[in-house]
Formats: sequence, structure tokens, C-alpha cells
Amino acid sequence: MQTYEITGKHITFGIGTELKLSESQAESRATSLKSKRKDIFEVVEPVQFKQGEKITISPESLTKSLLENLKEISEKKSDGNKVELPTEYPCIQHTGFGKYNVYDAEKNLLTPKPIKKDEAEKIFTELSKKNNPDDGNENEKNSETKHSENGSNDGA
Repeated sequence: MQTYEITGKHITFGIGTELKLSESQAESRATSLKSKRKDIFEVVEPVQFKQGEKITISPESLTKSLLENLKEISEKKSDGNKVELPTEYPCIQHTGFGKYNVYDAEKNLLTPKPIKKDEAEKIFTELSKKNNPDDGNENEKNSETKHSENGSNDGA
């Protein structure tokens, strides 16, 4: 099971869906849920959750339309030794399930909801051109070439 945060205004889970919920979440929806185990519940009547709530559910139970209103939260990191590098802005951040957010140099979110990678890259490219009007894709390639040329000239 994976933990998600509701990002849409609300989300509705249908009959038969299994959810891991907090005690307060289950209490407020007691008529729509049937307890299966300690904190695992089966939906017996369609049940809604509002924006900002966190639920745990098996990813296989989720449809594309549900995923559009959820943000995956990774609680456990299996790669504890991995060093996270600081994020440089502007940037594109992967939110999960092939969706991305775009941030400007001031760390402002530019996309109202996560978008597809190609759309995010297009926005990012346009943003980069605005921030560096002299630099185009060709200049980036040329600067890489200059660095490698400078490296080879140092030995001469």
C-alpha cells in the first residue's frame, strides 16, 4: 500500500475499495466503511475525502481519474544512504505517475496541477529562454564544447 495526499477539491472512492485510514477518518465515515483489520477498511458505500487529507491505498486500486487528484507521499526511503542534492531553480520536479511540476527561479510553482513531461519540458525551455535571453540551446552546446576545449588547452 502507498500513502497519498488528496490534491483535488475532493475525491470519491467506490464500493469494494480497501483503504488504510486514521481513527478519526474512519470514525467520521463509519456508515460507509467496514473494518477488515486494525486500520484497514473496505468501502461499502461511496466515500469522499477532501483536499489535504492523507490516505493509504493499494496503487492497483487507483484509476487515472483518481490519480489526477492524488499526490504520492513517500514515507519510507529504502535508499537511506542516498545523498540528496540541493534543488536548483528553475526546475522540473517529478510528482509521480508520469506527472511533473515546473518551478521558476523564485521557487514559485508555475503549473496549477502536475502535467505531462513533454509539456513541463516545453514550459521549462521557454522559461530558460526568458531567464537567459542570450543563451539558446546552441549556446549550451557551445559552452560544453568550450569547457572541453579549455581542458585540453590547459595541458598544452
